[in-house]
Amino acid sequence: MADNGRRNATRAFVIFTIAMALVMVFPIFALGNRVEPFVLGLPFSMAWVIFWIGVEFVALVAFFRYEHGAEGK
Repeated sequence: MADNGRRNATRAFVIFTIAMALVMVFPIFALGNRVEPFVLGLPFSMAWVIFWIGVEFVALVAFFRYEHGAEGK
């Protein structure tokens, strides 16, 4: 526990940020760097990027709720 009853997820956040950066650059992006199959009309490489942006958004909301969720109560 951190000060004022806040939780600390700094290490997990740093690891997550590095992982998100790695899925967007070579060589990991090479897994999703192709045109077919189309996903909802988008080329797979664009769907790959949009998917990981969505994962990042959900995870950032979860990190925020974990650290600051009990402050408003």
